[in-house]
Amino acid sequence: MTISLAAISFAFAQGLISSLSACVYPLIPITTALFTTGHVKRWWHGFLLSGVYVIGMAVTYVSLGLVAALGGSVFGAWLAQPAAVIVFSLIFVYMGLAFAGILPLPLPNMANHLHTERKRGLLYPLVMGIFSGFIAAPCTAPLFGTLLIDIAQRAAKQESILPGIILATSFSLGMGLPFLAIGGFAMKLPKPGKWLQAIKYIGATVLLAAAFHYLEDIFGPFPPQRYLLGFAAVGLFLAVTFYFLADPFSSDDAIDKPGKVAATAFLLVAGFGVFLASSPISSRSALPANTVQQGGWHSDLQSAFQAAEKKQGPVVIDFWAEWCEACHEMEAKLFPSPEFQALVKEFNVTLARLDFTEMNDESNEIATRYAIRGLPTLVIANPEGKMFGQVIGFHSKELALKELRMNLQDYHQ
Repeated sequence: MTISLAAISFAFAQGLISSLSACVYPLIPITTALFTTGHVKRWWHGFLLSGVYVIGMAVTYVSLGLVAALGGSVFGAWLAQPAAVIVFSLIFVYMGLAFAGILPLPLPNMANHLHTERKRGLLYPLVMGIFSGFIAAPCTAPLFGTLLIDIAQRAAKQESILPGIILATSFSLGMGLPFLAIGGFAMKLPKPGKWLQAIKYIGATVLLAAAFHYLEDIFGPFPPQRYLLGFAAVGLFLAVTFYFLADPFSSDDAIDKPGKVAATAFLLVAGFGVFLASSPISSRSALPANTVQQGGWHSDLQSAFQAAEKKQGPVVIDFWAEWCEACHEMEAKLFPSPEFQALVKEFNVTLARLDFTEMNDESNEIATRYAIRGLPTLVIANPEGKMFGQVIGFHSKELALKELRMNLQDYHQ
């Protein structure tokens, strides 16, 4: 399981930008006043109440992130298919343009859901934070909705829900920062104005850039490693130039249909510019298609089971796919290692690899037979095809070797 500081920071920024959306920002002072005004005597008391409120919001968003991560781990093979990646990229584009106010996305009036009765104690801001998270969900949909997609795909590729929890928590902290600033330090926020419209266009540009990043899962990493800095400089120029050409300070009501078409085109170019400008930070090296030496590896189960019967040993089946990043990481770090090779010899293992890049009826039947929920998965089976254990996902070479040894020892008992 790996998650970069850049991804955590990006989720935090998404939360902060969401708190500056038109239907959330004006309610921040009103919301914090409900549990701070009147009976708060010291700054730390206001900070405590605001912090509990933010924890309540975090409970909501982390719960939603956990659901997305669990869904990603269950439907991992589908979520990483090229068709699904394209759909998700289009969703990012729509959410970005909706966040900018160019496309429709109905948002609620949060003021209608707030109760004006003030209560003492910590339970009230906690419960209020939990429910405010749900109430604000449609307002945060463009940014948090796309974050949920990212969480689901990370769980699909890494077979772990921990990155989803971390990203959702980071988003919650970003969204809660203005609440802490007001409740804890009695800070006054700037009045809503044209700058909020500019913030919306910034959020839209970031979401459009994320859509381009998603397409790398299909077309491979871009730009090339040796030209990263040059493309980043060009991207920064495109991002700044076309962001201002989109006229970010104009109000939604003042933009007619031709203006929205032009703004859409300018924002798409600006988003592509952000994509290029962020490439030195977010770029990942191209992974080889199949780095495992085929000598000693069977590509079908029948031949593997026949070989295992002659050797009187178990079969270790590697379920992998081209689009699975963790599969390639396992290829590079686990299989070539002397420890893995020694394990194969010690337990007289027959090795097999099944390619799940493109699913068909046969691969679906095999996935059902061996209860494959995500990739990569190592299955330990006997020569008759009966499963004795699994090693799910790839977190580290050491952990994979430990789990594999335990399963092989259980097999021989």
